[in-house]
Amino acid sequence: MEQSLIEDLVIESIKIYGIDVWYIPRTSTQRDSIFNETRSGYIEYNEAHMIEMYIKNVDGFEGEGDFLSKFGLEIRDSITLTVARRTYESDVIPHRGATESNTRPLEGDLIYLPLNKKIFEIKYVEHEPVFYQMGALQMYDLRAELFEYSGELFNTGHDFIDHNFADVDLFVETSDVTYNTTYDNGFFLEKVNTSTAIKDTPTKNLFLELEIGKTYVFDQSDSSNTGQTIGIYTTVGANSGELVGGQVSTGTPGSAGAKTTFNPPSDIDTSLNYYYRTVDGSSYGKVSIVSSRVDNVEAYDSLATNTSIETTADNIIDFTEMNPFGDNNF
Repeated sequence: MEQSLIEDLVIESIKIYGIDVWYIPRTSTQRDSIFNETRSGYIEYNEAHMIEMYIKNVDGFEGEGDFLSKFGLEIRDSITLTVARRTYESDVIPHRGATESNTRPLEGDLIYLPLNKKIFEIKYVEHEPVFYQMGALQMYDLRAELFEYSGELFNTGHDFIDHNFADVDLFVETSDVTYNTTYDNGFFLEKVNTSTAIKDTPTKNLFLELEIGKTYVFDQSDSSNTGQTIGIYTTVGANSGELVGGQVSTGTPGSAGAKTTFNPPSDIDTSLNYYYRTVDGSSYGKVSIVSSRVDNVEAYDSLATNTSIETTADNIIDFTEMNPFGDNNF
């Protein structure tokens, strides 16, 4: 009874003096069996649960703070939060599913802090912050650092979480990008992320922004595509314009394996608009060709200095020489 009383007091104290945060469990869709870690590009966050926690470092964020490093501005804020064991077990585990590996908060899970609208990643879970009061443990201490986004997928159903990194999403997919096409007085294009099988909502007359250096596949295996081969043209209008280079169509539209593969040419004019449509049909959507994010990161990230550093370095050392530091060029 004394243990239950202390636990009730802990929970009540956190409710009074703490704040409501969003706990975001991590889902690993594929693990590396050798290193026993999640492979890059296979981390998802598909749910979020409101839970009360107490902030222990009340004087401000801990960690190294804001500083300029050789990689630019870095913000390394950290925070320590306390959550009651019973609260976690009642608010998170029923949704997450109780297994041997997630009966407690896990390193890698995220916490959305409404105070500054930032997301923190749990780095360590201290299960003995107060040493066995009356022979029991009532809480966890969660030591978390500011989350460094690297292309993870968010699908929690809460826009303030799912779109938190919309302006800084510089993750570049390395796999082919596939669009499922359905012909019905216009195309409904459905983007398929081949690594996670997550599909975007089909949209009629979808505007496409395609990057040079990536491969795009228009899957026309659906029976509604019969007799309608999709292509990317230079102009609008039936039986007009020229096909853009870099396209290869295989199979018969409406049959299994039918597709058009498009690799935007490196010398294509990115200032022009292009259009995806059938040969004898009018335009069903605009296509914009843009430079690769990998090769032109400064055009997408105002804080990036990759190209500037490389250009400056080329002016100091002539990297065309095989031995720039010696007398013999061999």
